[in-house]
Amino acid sequence: SSFEPQGLTLVKFFFLATFAAAIPAIISGGIAERAKFLPQCLATLALVSLIYPFFEGMIWNGNFGLNDWMEANLGAPFHDFAGSIVVHGVGGWIALAAVILLGAREGRYSKTGQTIGIPPSSIPWLALGSWLLCIGWFGFNVMTAGSLKAASGLVAMNSLMAMVGGIVAALIAGRNDPGFVHNGALAGLVAVCAGSDIMHPVGSLVTGAVAGGLFVIMFGYCQNKLKIDDVLGVWPLHGLCGLWGGIAAGIFGLTSLGGLGGVTFMSQLVGSLLGCAYAFIAGLIVYGILKAVCGIRLTKEEEIQGADLAIHKISANPEQEFVGGR
Repeated sequence: SSFEPQGLTLVKFFFLATFAAAIPAIISGGIAERAKFLPQCLATLALVSLIYPFFEGMIWNGNFGLNDWMEANLGAPFHDFAGSIVVHGVGGWIALAAVILLGAREGRYSKTGQTIGIPPSSIPWLALGSWLLCIGWFGFNVMTAGSLKAASGLVAMNSLMAMVGGIVAALIAGRNDPGFVHNGALAGLVAVCAGSDIMHPVGSLVTGAVAGGLFVIMFGYCQNKLKIDDVLGVWPLHGLCGLWGGIAAGIFGLTSLGGLGGVTFMSQLVGSLLGCAYAFIAGLIVYGILKAVCGIRLTKEEEIQGADLAIHKISANPEQEFVGGR
């Protein structure tokens, strides 16, 4: 077969494949510490080969006439430039379904319903992971344009402004908690993906700030009120901030609020809700089938031992096994 000059069709395939790979990566943060390995591999196969491409094709490739219907009835096609809904919303809402079906970690909630704190294993690693994602985000958001000629400095600036807004809001709402601060940056970046090519930078700042505050509030509500043990806050971060980002593109992308236009609020609202509902239902189906057929959770003994030792036969930090050694 033949390809476009410089293999650009392969570049596009590789680029979109990495987006697809982000779906199971997002989910893994919510189901950490008690999920079986093989069932998650099978879930990944189903999600990456069927569930994600079906929705992505409707939004980014015009399949099945969804965007044509929205343009005809809601004033504009659904706009999701870099995946607030297509990637983050879908991943986050599938993760919610998986976390609910999996259940909370051993010892997470007392018999009286109180939340028992489980501290993060390493704040420095949390910070490093967050900032590695932030750096990569600029490459993904800017190069979603698909070519150097189409790349836009506006996308880079809007990504930066949303990240700043998310950090500041999470710093304030999270009362200096470093976990919230570093996740606040990601919350802002998740939210700005959809409209980063059409928003005014001030609109992106507001979008990121709302996302940062939303993550802090909903992380605590999810864990303490709903008793949903989403380990890394995947649903609040990707699911809810992604949902907000899809809707925000229909607000701050409007020319009346400094945006470049080409969107309507109703189109963004309907498209965002549709994408998240699709992902949640798909997640219930995929993980529900796996739970019924082969189980998706480690045994209590394996969970207490830890997934590193139970599954991979090695500790994540083997030096800790020699405390007080040489």
